[in-house]
Amino acid sequence: MTKQDYLSQLKSELKRNGVSDAEDIVSEYEQHFLFKLADGFSEEEIAAKLASPESIASQFAGIRAEGKHKKRKKGLLVLWLTLIGIFEGMLYAAFLSFTVGLLCGSLVPTVLGAELIAGLNFMNILPPMPYGGAIVFGVMMIALGVMLFLFAVYCFAFLRQMMRASLRWRKNMVDDEALPLLPMSPQFSPKARRTLRSVLLWAVLIFGITFITGYTILGLYTHSMGFWHALGWFGYPATVY
Repeated sequence: MTKQDYLSQLKSELKRNGVSDAEDIVSEYEQHFLFKLADGFSEEEIAAKLASPESIASQFAGIRAEGKHKKRKKGLLVLWLTLIGIFEGMLYAAFLSFTVGLLCGSLVPTVLGAELIAGLNFMNILPPMPYGGAIVFGVMMIALGVMLFLFAVYCFAFLRQMMRASLRWRKNMVDDEALPLLPMSPQFSPKARRTLRSVLLWAVLIFGITFITGYTILGLYTHSMGFWHALGWFGYPATVY
């Protein structure tokens, strides 16, 4: 069964069972199809793993009919979910702090790389090196900044998806919904996923090449594989060539 066939049948069955918010329910299941399609599943595989449209519609119809009689029993459930939510909120806050720190941290190698390429040295924090090596290491630092930035983007998307999945699970628990659970992994469109993967692979490749090239250049320049000693990077007296 294709996505369109499944959603059409679901919409028809929901309306036949008198479910008032049929459009919203169909939209949620359509979103589920999009998530799974982005993960590489076919429409037929996704439809086969979901309950039949008739079963889902009957479940929603039964939920609506019995909902009024269960309100008093939900107090303890809401309290339990609230306590879990406090703990979850602390974890989310810590993870968000880590993500923001990672995002800010990605700026450091990027700025230092730009300084190396431009031949600048604000506040005298960059170690001395010949300009040829500085250009190569500058490109390497910018590639490192790009990798850290992409990692921060992934962490933010992961945090967002975890919160969405948690809210969906809570909604199903409290309102006795039958909406499909959301995946925990970040959900990107196929185009965005390909773009992020390509940028990351190029950044890793450039980082590796420039690291080896820069190491070789400074090693040849100082006639020493421990060029950082010869250039006096860590308090050693620099050797003039």
